[in-house]
Amino acid sequence: MTTKETSHGGVMPDAGCARALGVTKTGSGAMTRSQILLYCGSCIVLVVIGISLLMRIASVSPQFMKRAQTPQTMGRFAPIPMGGLYGTVSVRELVNYYLENPPPAGRPGSARPLPKVGGC
Repeated sequence: MTTKETSHGGVMPDAGCARALGVTKTGSGAMTRSQILLYCGSCIVLVVIGISLLMRIASVSPQFMKRAQTPQTMGRFAPIPMGGLYGTVSVRELVNYYLENPPPAGRPGSARPLPKVGGC
């Protein structure tokens, strides 16, 4: 193997010679091209196996999908916990409150406008 000098006077092994021999230096050991391909191939196989197992775990039954795609009435939903002072509120009460107290038409949402400080 040949060596080449760096700009600050140090000596490094020339990587061109190692590439020509099909050996890649990594840390303290060396890996041949076939070892690198075996490592990369095994990593890909393990990832594909892992993904296939996770996909089976994440899948849902056809009955669950059918039930999820069927529209529900407001009375069938569970009460929504509002926390602290309010307890739980049914969906029907929330919809009635929104219909009786709609947000102001001039602004989207109910956020107050922020004061402008300098700038354009």
